[in-house]
Amino acid sequence: MQKGQGLYIISVASQILELHPQTLRKYERAGFIEPPRLGVLRLYSQEDIARLRLIKYFVEELGLNLAGVELALKLTSELLQLRKSLTADNTKGAREQSIHQIDDILQGMGVSVVEGAAEPANPGKKN
Repeated sequence: MQKGQGLYIISVASQILELHPQTLRKYERAGFIEPPRLGVLRLYSQEDIARLRLIKYFVEELGLNLAGVELALKLTSELLQLRKSLTADNTKGAREQSIHQIDDILQGMGVSVVEGAAEPANPGKKN
C-alpha cells in the first residue's frame, strides 16, 4: 500500500463497485483479495478496487465461476509479469513480438493493459 493512497470501508467500496458487501466478503474468502483491517473494518485500496473490477468483469461479463476467476486472475498476473520482464529486455525484435503475443492473449480474454495493470477492455459490453 502506498502512503497517502485512499482507503475505503466495505460500504463505500461496494458502492463504488456496485456490488453487495457480501459479494466482497465472498471474494475475500475465496482468496482473491486480502484487504488490510483496522480492527474489524476492512480497508480497500485503489489496487483492491481495480482487482475487484476485474473480478466483477470476469463474473458478470464473461460468466466465469469462482474457479474460472481464480484461473483468469492467475493467468492475467503471470502474463502481466511476463510482459513486464519482456519490456525490460533489450532484444527489441523478439521483445516486441512477445509483447504483441501477450497483448493478443490478454485482448482475447477481454483485458487491456493500462499503466502495467489489467483492466476490462470494454466494461459493460458483452463479447
